[in-house]
Amino acid sequence: MGLFKTPEEKEQAAQEKERKILEKYNLEDLSDPKDIDSIKKIAQSMAGVGMIAAGADIGLGSNEKAMMQAQMHYQRVIMEQNFIMIRQLDRISKLLEK
Repeated sequence: MGLFKTPEEKEQAAQEKERKILEKYNLEDLSDPKDIDSIKKIAQSMAGVGMIAAGADIGLGSNEKAMMQAQMHYQRVIMEQNFIMIRQLDRISKLLEK
């Protein structure tokens, strides 16, 4: 494995990571692409929180700033989850109307 990855290798690694996340939370059977995209955004945001927490642990930046950024990431994650639930409830409602 070389020091620098090709764009294709980076894309494959990202897809594998996304697949593992979906499997970890038993979400691999999602059929709506919007829900899958939301899950990917959540995973990316949570990865950002991990990076911020690691930076705070080793003394990069102020702890208060890192905490505020982590809180913003968590709020975005909750908002994405709410949108997923809204879409799913809408689908359920439409199915019940039939």
